[in-house]
Amino acid sequence: MSKIELVEPDESPADYYAGVRRACASELEDYGVSIAKAAAEIGRGVSQATLSQWLRGTYRGDVEAVTGRIGRWLATRAEARERGLDASGLDRHVPLGVTDEVEAALGYAQATGDMVAIHGRAGVGKTWAARHYVRNRTAAWHLPVTPVMTTAAGLLARLARAVGAGGRHSSALAAETAIIEAVSGRGALIVIDEADHLPVRLLDELRCVRDVAGCGMAWIGGNNLWTNLCSAARCDQIVSRIGVRVPLGTSTAADIGDLSESILGRDPTKAESRLLAATAGGGGVRWAASRTPARPTGCTPRPRARRA
Repeated sequence: MSKIELVEPDESPADYYAGVRRACASELEDYGVSIAKAAAEIGRGVSQATLSQWLRGTYRGDVEAVTGRIGRWLATRAEARERGLDASGLDRHVPLGVTDEVEAALGYAQATGDMVAIHGRAGVGKTWAARHYVRNRTAAWHLPVTPVMTTAAGLLARLARAVGAGGRHSSALAAETAIIEAVSGRGALIVIDEADHLPVRLLDELRCVRDVAGCGMAWIGGNNLWTNLCSAARCDQIVSRIGVRVPLGTSTAADIGDLSESILGRDPTKAESRLLAATAGGGGVRWAASRTPARPTGCTPRPRARRA
């Protein structure tokens, strides 16, 4: 229940405003939300100064309008907590079959300065395992890329920021130089996630960065990542440098059982196992598990089209 619902609608405006003010102050304290963050979430019409004055009861503007916006913010946060996954256990690391494969490949790349390629269908746990590896290592960085990274300057700017080499550079060459200086001689690993979004020329640029810096590099993506690498003549130098390739299959029944048991704190029922397996069959065990706790009562997995 949202704290805002504790305020009776038939109270006087002054009592209603005071109730919302108490609820807001409690929200900030209980969940460690700063006034700056709260104002940013509430949005237009409620600045940090406005929120501070409103909390103190000294705001001289449109109190009714501001209180309404803050009340909606409180209700939104309450519903997000109810539907959210913070208590589901998904923030805990649960080793799955894919975890060992991914982390072994990343460990090899970092130890030897080699290149590795990890590919498989979406949702099997590639990114989860890579993030866990990077969080628990030094000189290891994880960079997710997107389809809009179509220039060397854009890609290298993101990579430079990720490895702590600054976010502003005069040129792609300057960014590349800063990256190489930041990672050289450190036994470093750069993990490029969603690498199948990158055009061949940018993949080759990353290969050059790795060659000069002498660091390990891992490319993670869908199955089309390996297809693209093998079909482009310009990728010959890339493919020849890949020391380990890890093709990943679909989520196994054991993975589904391990993750659901961690989340639920018990063995899943047959119905829960069927629900997870049905969802995981199309996207992956972690996605399946993440959807299940938040799924409204009575919902069933959407049927998935079969490939011809």
